[in-house]
Amino acid sequence: MRNFERLALPALAVAAFIAATPVQASTLIADGITYSLTATSLNATTNEFTLLITGINAAADIEKGRSGVNGIAFSLPNHFESAVMINPPSIFTEQGGGLNSSGCNGNGNFFCFKANTTPTSLPEFAADSSLTFVFDVTLSSGTFAGYSPDFKIDWIGSKNNYDLVSAQLDPTLTQTPIPGALPLFAGGGGLLGFLSWRRKRKNAAVPA
Repeated sequence: MRNFERLALPALAVAAFIAATPVQASTLIADGITYSLTATSLNATTNEFTLLITGINAAADIEKGRSGVNGIAFSLPNHFESAVMINPPSIFTEQGGGLNSSGCNGNGNFFCFKANTTPTSLPEFAADSSLTFVFDVTLSSGTFAGYSPDFKIDWIGSKNNYDLVSAQLDPTLTQTPIPGALPLFAGGGGLLGFLSWRRKRKNAAVPA
C-alpha cells in the first residue's frame, strides 16, 4: 500500500502543476510601445491570435501623437490558407502581401489587415492607451509549430512616418489544463483520501 502512496503523491503534484501553469505572453518593445502576441489553438489547423499593444502615447513612447492603425502585417506560416479579423470587427480587411508607410501594399510573403477607412491624425489616443486585435489564422494542413512571424504595423498620427517596427514576434500558446491531467488530479486526490481512511480504520482496529 505504501507503494501506491509513493505513486499518488507525484501524480497529484504533476496534475496540480499542469493546471496551475501561468500564461506568459511573448513581448516585443519597440519605440517605447509594448507588443504582446498570444495564440490559442481552436482546432488542428486554426489558431486564434491576440495582439495586445500597450503604452501608446505614454512617457516611454518616443514617437507619440498616435491616433490610429492603418494596417498590421505578419509573415505567412507554412501552408497558410486564410486569416480573418475577429476584433475589432468590420474595421479591417485581410489581403495578401506586406506593408509599408502607405499601409498594406500587396507585396511579399505576408498577410496584412488593412483599415477599411484610413484613420485621421486627430484626435490622438489618450496617454498610455492600449489596443487589442484578435484574428484567426487557418492552415490548409500542418501545424503552427515553430511559427515566429515577422511583424509590421503602420501607425497614423501627428508624425509623418512612424517606425514600422519590422521585427520578429513570437506567439506564446496559452496554457490550459491538459484534459488527461484532470482525471489524474481527481484520481490522485481520491486515492489519497482512500489511503487516509484505510490508515485511520487500521489504527482504530489495533487494541489498546
